[in-house]
Amino acid sequence: MLLELYIKDYALVEEAVLKFGPGLNVLTGETGTGKSIIIGAVTLLLGGRGIVEHIRTGCDEASVHGVFAVAEDAPLRMSLADFGIDLGEDDTVVISCLVSRLGRSQRRVNGRPITQAMLMDIGEYLVDIHGQHDHQALLRQQRHIEYLDNFAGEEGANLRRQVKTYYEQLNEHVTRLKELRLSERERAQRLDLLQFQAQEIDAVRLMPNEDTSLAKEHNVLASAGELHERSSLAYSLIHGEDHGAPGIIDGLAGVLKELEPILEIDDTLRDTMELLKTALAACEESSRQIRLYRDRIDQDPERLAQIEARLSAIQRLKRKYRDTVDEILDYRQIIGEEISQLESSSRGIDTLEEQIAKTRLELGRVSERLHKVRMEAAEVLEKHVTHELRELAMESSVFRVDFSNKEDPQGIPIGDKMLAAKANGIDSVEFLLSANPGEPPKPLAKIASGGEISRVMLALKSILASVDEVSTLIFDEIDVGIGGRVATVIGEKLAAIGRMRQVICVTHLPQIACMADTHYSITKEIEGGRARTVVTQLQEIERVREIARMLGGDPGLDTASMKHAKEMLRTAQ
Repeated sequence: MLLELYIKDYALVEEAVLKFGPGLNVLTGETGTGKSIIIGAVTLLLGGRGIVEHIRTGCDEASVHGVFAVAEDAPLRMSLADFGIDLGEDDTVVISCLVSRLGRSQRRVNGRPITQAMLMDIGEYLVDIHGQHDHQALLRQQRHIEYLDNFAGEEGANLRRQVKTYYEQLNEHVTRLKELRLSERERAQRLDLLQFQAQEIDAVRLMPNEDTSLAKEHNVLASAGELHERSSLAYSLIHGEDHGAPGIIDGLAGVLKELEPILEIDDTLRDTMELLKTALAACEESSRQIRLYRDRIDQDPERLAQIEARLSAIQRLKRKYRDTVDEILDYRQIIGEEISQLESSSRGIDTLEEQIAKTRLELGRVSERLHKVRMEAAEVLEKHVTHELRELAMESSVFRVDFSNKEDPQGIPIGDKMLAAKANGIDSVEFLLSANPGEPPKPLAKIASGGEISRVMLALKSILASVDEVSTLIFDEIDVGIGGRVATVIGEKLAAIGRMRQVICVTHLPQIACMADTHYSITKEIEGGRARTVVTQLQEIERVREIARMLGGDPGLDTASMKHAKEMLRTAQ
């Protein structure tokens, strides 16, 4: 439900706040005062395109804000969750739209920036606007089947959910079957290729991380001569072996020998002595480690050749499959699983074909039940709408719900036919109307008369209001071409719809305005040579004056019109 609408610098509106209540809200005023501006502002909140020309002259930007209450069971909640929008504790949605002269529009829902397309999706759940030339949900044929199912009640809704479940299962099975049902030639070719690759990888008998460890060993063996020579030289330099000059160890021993007599006289260098002893011990251990390393170096040309051959074999696999041994092993596991699937695909195909046949039967059974429920609901809906239209002075009108379906050899069994199935069953539904005697019923979208469209929409809304998912209905001057007793009936029906849904109506008829629960007057004032639209919520005496004006009288002078207006308001209450 639309709780509040704030408009600033939009068209002729300098600033306006409209607080709408439940029931019937009406907007009245002389032609040209700017009533359509209010509807335009709401349209912007529902994802309409913001254009620079709508910005009030002399201003840099226009802004519109709307506060909507969201019911606990409203489908909108799921849509908002999909967009990551939080309702908050007060269960409200605040939509803000800003149009700048720079040509950029900003849209936010509860503070989060969103796109125009996202806002249009959200708006579908919030408000349904119907005007003389506007398309709306009831004029879109694809929505007719949803209204019929909702009118059919819980049984229709449950059957439709079952149909959707079976339809999705059938699609999953068919998709899986297509994946498995490769041609025998393609399957054999693929299987041969994968088996060859598996055998080629298995023949090398790879070990995890083998390429890294072999590369390290190869580097050592390939440099064995150099490693032996350099380690021998290092050992000699420390130990003094094979050299005319003493090694490091001999030098340190000599230094210690010279220090000993000094310490007997002066112990100042005792700490230095200890450091040198530690260094001597470290050098002796280091020389031992270097000697052991040198003696372990194996100059084995045969082992080097084996490693090179192994690395060459691994490199061939890398060029063909993956960059590392571990990745090649992972690939081997993947193709192993595919080989198993291909080898067992014939068994999988048989199982899936059985599942598809069973699901088709179930889908056909439930779709046929849903079709019968829809036919029964359509018969009742036709009678109700026709009755409503006759109350609206369309005595010769005939309303029909048209069913059609398509045959499809690959479809689902219904009786002795195979029919195409969709997620909502086998039916295509469209509402038809004949407004004149002798004329065949035609699609609603092709009705030419605006007055007829208005009355048909009102009749349908009167019947479907209790099942409509949209909480706010806006009727923009649906009273064009209507007057007298029909106008009174329309006012009563709008008020009745207002007991189930919030209704906002722009009207020129006093018969409708007097039924309002909330009444706004739209006027145009000239101030400083500029026109501006003023929105005022009317109370008691102000409503009487406005109804009197709509009756054609002068509220200030015509006491008869004032009396008539008071009587209309009393009758409406």
